[in-house]
Amino acid sequence: MGNILEFRHIDAGYGRIQILNDLSFSVEEGQVFGVIGPNGSGKSTMFNALLGTIRPTSGAIYFDNIDITRTPPHVRCRMGLGRTFQIPKPFENMSVYENVLVAAVHGTGQSEKKAGHAAIDVLKLTGLYEKREMLSGELPLLDRKRLEVARAIGTSPKLLLLDEVAAGLTDAEVKDMMRLVKDLKNTGYSIIWIEHIIQTMLGSTDQLMCMAEGQCVITGDPEEVINSKIVQTLYLGVDDSE
Repeated sequence: MGNILEFRHIDAGYGRIQILNDLSFSVEEGQVFGVIGPNGSGKSTMFNALLGTIRPTSGAIYFDNIDITRTPPHVRCRMGLGRTFQIPKPFENMSVYENVLVAAVHGTGQSEKKAGHAAIDVLKLTGLYEKREMLSGELPLLDRKRLEVARAIGTSPKLLLLDEVAAGLTDAEVKDMMRLVKDLKNTGYSIIWIEHIIQTMLGSTDQLMCMAEGQCVITGDPEEVINSKIVQTLYLGVDDSE
């Protein structure tokens, strides 16, 4: 398969503060691409540049072979970029089903009838179908995380961006989330997964990139990357769960 995403020599930041420095990497279609790195390494800024909430000062971003470097955020969403947020913020007074339905209608432009069928499929895939009538504000954290994923894939993304979906979960819940990511991959989703709990990357990702100071310092097989000298040095004395 070809690349679904390419970052080509991207510089980006906030005002005069440059965060990304000549960042280049690519993600193959159908791949789960993991991203790790210490706090301040530029992971979130990379997502923001991809989603269009900040504009690179140099370089180019290609999504599905189209240059989207100057494309507005709402257009990128309709093109097939979907994301989760670190802290789930569903519509708490709406049901689980309604939350996904809203995402499907507004993210794809489908009629409510078509979006409703899609929402049911998404709820089954994410393990929330039996809880579809519950108010989202009543869900425990793991299910709120699942709902965050469900809302993202309700927009029918070609590329799904997962932002620390394992954060705050117990060890058993982390394993549950890892299984969900595998299920999403097996369904055909291309995924970029940012995570601080680096052990989640083993067995869950096809390729792993470590960032530091706004650059890609190493990319490759997840186990080799995690055991590399440069990653061990970056994480020396750092709790992986932070």
